[in-house]
Amino acid sequence: MVSFVCNSCQETIKKPKLDQHAQRCHYASFSCIDCGVDFVGTTYRQHTSCMSEAQKYEGKLYKGNAKGGNKQKPSVQKPGAKASSVPTSTVEQLKNKAEQIEKEKVAEEKKAETKEKKAEKKEKKKAEKKDKKDKSEKKDKSDKKDKKDKKSKDKSEKNDKKRKAEDDATEEDQPKEKKEKKEEQDKTETSVKDKKSKDKKDKKSKDKKDKKSKDKKDKKSTK
Repeated sequence: MVSFVCNSCQETIKKPKLDQHAQRCHYASFSCIDCGVDFVGTTYRQHTSCMSEAQKYEGKLYKGNAKGGNKQKPSVQKPGAKASSVPTSTVEQLKNKAEQIEKEKVAEEKKAETKEKKAEKKEKKKAEKKDKKDKSEKKDKSDKKDKKDKKSKDKSEKNDKKRKAEDDATEEDQPKEKKEKKEEQDKTETSVKDKKSKDKKDKKSKDKKDKKSKDKKDKKSTK
């Protein structure tokens, strides 16, 4: 039975177990142990026959069997060609691995960038929320102050109106009191004047009467 070696982990596997190993070992490629042919992907499934032990060890001396059937020829290196120290499949594997590492690096950078952006967005949102809260508190304080000032102003205006009303009432009462006082004064003056006039009149009448009586006495005395 044909056996293969995994170019990735260097494990020797028989053909029936290659599919299972390929699923387990990433970037696996296989080389036939007998003929040294490299197989990429699932091309190893077509490698059903290989050189016999005699052909392997006898080399050019092996004559072969004409009735040997359809056998797969091993890859022969041309004279003068430089032998590759690394199989083609291994180079591809390393290339793929480098690409994968680069992809992972880019993915990590993107992830870190996304994380950083999220953090910045979160901080920005937090700052906006704090700013909004500060503005709201400032507005509330301003509204409370305005309300208090308005209340104080209204109270002051009310007191001013009340004081003005009291002053107006006092001004209205003053002329009335003054008028009444004047009337009373005028009445008193009239009464005094009338009394004086009466006293004068009575005195005049008395003087006249006394004179008349005196004249009468003098006339009697003369007789």
